[in-house]
Amino acid sequence: MEDEKITQAEYDARLANVQKILKQKDLDVLVVFGSESEPQNLIYLANYWPAFETGAVVIPREGPAALVIGPESKTFAEDSGVLHNIFQILEHRESSEPNYPNQNLPSYGDVFRFISGGRKPKRIGISGMAIIAYPVYDAITRSADGADIVRADEILIDLRMKKSANEVRLLKRSSEITFKAFEAALKNVRPGMEEVEVSSYILGEMFKNRAENVAYTPFVLSGNRTNQAISRASHKIIQANEPIQFSFGCKYKGYASSIGRPLCIGRMSKKYRELVEVGIGAQERVISSLKPGIQAKEVFKKYWQYLEAKGFTNYFLYGPCHGTGIMECEHPFLEENSSYNLEEGMTFQVDIFLGDQALGLRFEDGVIITDKGAEPFNSEYRKVIEL
Repeated sequence: MEDEKITQAEYDARLANVQKILKQKDLDVLVVFGSESEPQNLIYLANYWPAFETGAVVIPREGPAALVIGPESKTFAEDSGVLHNIFQILEHRESSEPNYPNQNLPSYGDVFRFISGGRKPKRIGISGMAIIAYPVYDAITRSADGADIVRADEILIDLRMKKSANEVRLLKRSSEITFKAFEAALKNVRPGMEEVEVSSYILGEMFKNRAENVAYTPFVLSGNRTNQAISRASHKIIQANEPIQFSFGCKYKGYASSIGRPLCIGRMSKKYRELVEVGIGAQERVISSLKPGIQAKEVFKKYWQYLEAKGFTNYFLYGPCHGTGIMECEHPFLEENSSYNLEEGMTFQVDIFLGDQALGLRFEDGVIITDKGAEPFNSEYRKVIEL
């Protein structure tokens, strides 16, 4: 399946789109920061996912971009990335902060001079301001030579909101792999297992089907741990007749997927079954509401009205959707005050989390907005699951 990839022409177009916006915003340079846990913009622009160290793509208003990496990642970046101008900068080193005394490493000033043909930038934008490491930010400011530094996260957020045909193909393939992992977990989970043991079946099936990594650490949660919206599998022993939550996803050629389903080995309690049925109905209500042209907060309104009618607003935490793509969770969130309109080509995780102090659940599936509405990447097992 070598044809399943982002082409060099698409990477070139992405950089060209950024440069067009730089001219509109009167920015001379854009520094796009990323890390191992937040690599989305580096993958989007350079097909580079840092390991241990951090990285950046530095884009001038005109001319070729540069990939900035730490001192140890040069051969890795040359092998995996699509940018050929590579700079190793000390401040992108790993957190144990080795000094590399025998290496003569360049500075951000050298990068700025190279990409700008020796011209001094007057305005530098930074994308990734919420996550940038302080030593990297400090290195940029010390090399800016008086240039204004401004936050410019919206450039990549807006460009990545709608997906290309190649991106959609990769998202669908990623979802297929994740669904196979879900079925493997469903087939092998047993009372008496630790939650982490179930993760072995999830991960094995993902990598067997050519996933490159997990989208996030698998959530295999049981009993009252199901009320944790963000978590990971633990050493808790799974019991019969108690709630279990599976939430996990993989990454395939840079693109993420996720599935969320509650289940039970044995019989669900009456209370939990009612919660599950409300979750099913809520997800179906949201999916049917996702259409191009509708304002996002109108979708939230329909979701909230459903919870009100069922008497479950006290189980609400967030949602019911967030963007998805290179990261399982990315811009935009769909919330009560979301003023943007849905457009064809947007992709979301319809992520219904409901919980109280005792129990919780998540129903989650990816969708793409088409001219006919929301097309789910998966619709299987949207039901009460009792094994």
